[in-house]
Amino acid sequence: MNNKIILKTALIFSIIGVLFSGYLTISKIVLGVCPLKESCPFLFNYPVCLYGLILFTTLLLAIITLTYIDANDKLANKILKYTAIVGILFSGYYVYQEVFVLTCPGGCVYSLGIPTCIYGLIMYLVIAVCAFKYKQ
Repeated sequence: MNNKIILKTALIFSIIGVLFSGYLTISKIVLGVCPLKESCPFLFNYPVCLYGLILFTTLLLAIITLTYIDANDKLANKILKYTAIVGILFSGYYVYQEVFVLTCPGGCVYSLGIPTCIYGLIMYLVIAVCAFKYKQ
């Protein structure tokens, strides 16, 4: 895979992540409800989707820097790799909580088939693979 394809893939997944987490965040903060009718974990009195939005936005800015400004920017490359790892750990923790710790009487029903944290984890994993395949 060449660097352009790698960065475009990461760019697409980071945009999807910003849109997805942004939608969840705005719905939760402005309307006060999860639009997908799922439980919404909180961290320091803020919905975790807000932290996902911050992480995806950071990834998006790093990828834009590498794609359109300076392909050799070492700081942007480090930010991309480390933020992707933090995203994996962050969403992985909430996937674990959702799947193995929380129990729903009668079984959990998810609007999108699986917990939304799993979608975030998948996006972070794809971005991380791209980040570590990218060669300066």
